[in-house]
Amino acid sequence: MAAVTELSFLLFALINYIHAQEQIIIRQKGHPYTFFLPENTNSCLISRSVGEEKLVLWNTSDLWSNSSSVPEHLKQRLDSDVDTSSYTILNLTHSDSGPYREECWTEGNVTHDNNITITVCTTLTHGIAISARLGEPVDLPCEGAADNLDVQWLKQDSRYEQETWSRVFGDNTTSVMDNDRGRYQVVTNTSALRVSNVTTTDFTEYNCLVMNQQQCVSSYSVELILHYKMIYRSVEETAVLPCTITDSTDEQPPRWSKRISGQELHNQTDPSVDQNYSLVFSSLMLNHSGWYSCKASRIEQHYLLAVCPKFGPPAVELFSEGEEVTLRCRDWGKGGDHDWFIKSNRTEGRIFSVRSDQRMSRVSWYDNGSLVISNISVGDAGEYWCVVYDYDYQCVSTERTVLVWL
Repeated sequence: MAAVTELSFLLFALINYIHAQEQIIIRQKGHPYTFFLPENTNSCLISRSVGEEKLVLWNTSDLWSNSSSVPEHLKQRLDSDVDTSSYTILNLTHSDSGPYREECWTEGNVTHDNNITITVCTTLTHGIAISARLGEPVDLPCEGAADNLDVQWLKQDSRYEQETWSRVFGDNTTSVMDNDRGRYQVVTNTSALRVSNVTTTDFTEYNCLVMNQQQCVSSYSVELILHYKMIYRSVEETAVLPCTITDSTDEQPPRWSKRISGQELHNQTDPSVDQNYSLVFSSLMLNHSGWYSCKASRIEQHYLLAVCPKFGPPAVELFSEGEEVTLRCRDWGKGGDHDWFIKSNRTEGRIFSVRSDQRMSRVSWYDNGSLVISNISVGDAGEYWCVVYDYDYQCVSTERTVLVWL
């Protein structure tokens, strides 16, 4: 029985490996696709499979042979550049979708062997970026999906220089991207891709192909990015920005940089990078405000650090349970942007950003500088800051209000 179980596991792993090795190229109808073959080879062959038939598109030993099996309508759309070892199919049609193979030989030995699948879609759309937090679920939308059409989800494969994709699902129910088969699911009503328990390997681009009888109607790509974190501090305080996207398989250590200036921060003394690759500020100054990015592999983790002068006495607002309270940021128009931060009594002194951290359904943040808390309760008591930035994200002003329970 144990042997059967082990055999089943190995078979599943092999199927996963085969799916993971498949390269899928997505191109729009009417656009070209170019095969780039390695140089310094004796001969190369590019072929396409149509059912049981194998069509030879190019044979570098005998270009445009009269005995070629390529249909005349396709041969008229083939172009080659021997100097760059590139071969192009012009004006792609839906009929060009399918599996292709590149093979090259040097002195009788196979030196290049590559299988790809070209998918030609009527339309290609680059969608919005969706942010998510590590360990939490997220739904990636599929624009253009309808009840009577099939949907295929793809995940961008970063192993290759050109844009390639791998299948998220081998069929409608089995995920081939993770061993537990459960972290990726398609939402029935919307065709969205639900990723549960997000990990660092999930932060890449995804593509939803809307199919109609094996023909790609539309391609809609969505990028999954790590949700940025906002941090508020006063001058002379300390701050630590963790880099939690590191992986033991990364060849290079994470690199810190500051947006706007593009300054590399890995070797700086203030701030410094500790043994855990966290960015450490020992005594904050006003010019430390700004966007910071930790980059490892192809993933970036972003922070917006707001460093403001030490604030004066706060305003005091009294409230009773069930009321609606509106806090106003008087200086919101002096800068390019502003944010609200909360330190409620139930967060043990920690400060949270309304925009990037809080998920209180009763708190609303508006562009006119107001913060509205509806159906207020004793748990909402605490300190509230409005921070105003200039266009370089330097702190222009800060206002503090203390909510006191009656």
